[in-house]
Amino acid sequence: MKKLFLFLLLANMGAAFYFYSEAENNLSAQVSLLHPEKIELLPARVACLEWKNLIEPIARLTRVEISKWETGKNHVSEISRGKMTFYWVHIPLLRNARETAKQIEQLKKLEIPYLHIQESTDNPWHNAISLAVLANASDAAALVEDLKSKGVERAQSDEQTLEQFEFVIRNPTEQITENIRQLAHQFPDTQLQTSECNRL
Repeated sequence: MKKLFLFLLLANMGAAFYFYSEAENNLSAQVSLLHPEKIELLPARVACLEWKNLIEPIARLTRVEISKWETGKNHVSEISRGKMTFYWVHIPLLRNARETAKQIEQLKKLEIPYLHIQESTDNPWHNAISLAVLANASDAAALVEDLKSKGVERAQSDEQTLEQFEFVIRNPTEQITENIRQLAHQFPDTQLQTSECNRL
């Protein structure tokens, strides 16, 4: 019986030593596969485009344009800056497409920047022509007078309380940068700048 007990004890010790050695070998193999010299730490901050001062109608148009991109939509995040009061210089909805086209042609000849708002027909701004969005009432009034002196008789200014947004584009590619620049060019009252921001 003592011989059997001694045999079982030695057998268990041998098995324990075998499995311990195997575990150490597996751990060594896993560590060797990590190749720490090949690990690259990503920078905490990346290049960004910050597109500011987009009031709700412009932000809505921008969302539509970005949704058409085949790639790059995941680079864009949107931040609400709360509601603010602005003075919107614009030409209200005209009676028909012919009058609208005639008014746009006049603006082009005068080299006056504009945005023709084309949304759903139940939107009160549909077919209005936006000329500027200003923070100061006196600036808006002065612009209206200047436009009328140039023959843009229907120009007017209305006070609006609208939500304002900022779009942040992290680590943009050259194509995304070009897309955003083209969009921003259509909205001269917005502000586009390059900066650095935290990586998501």
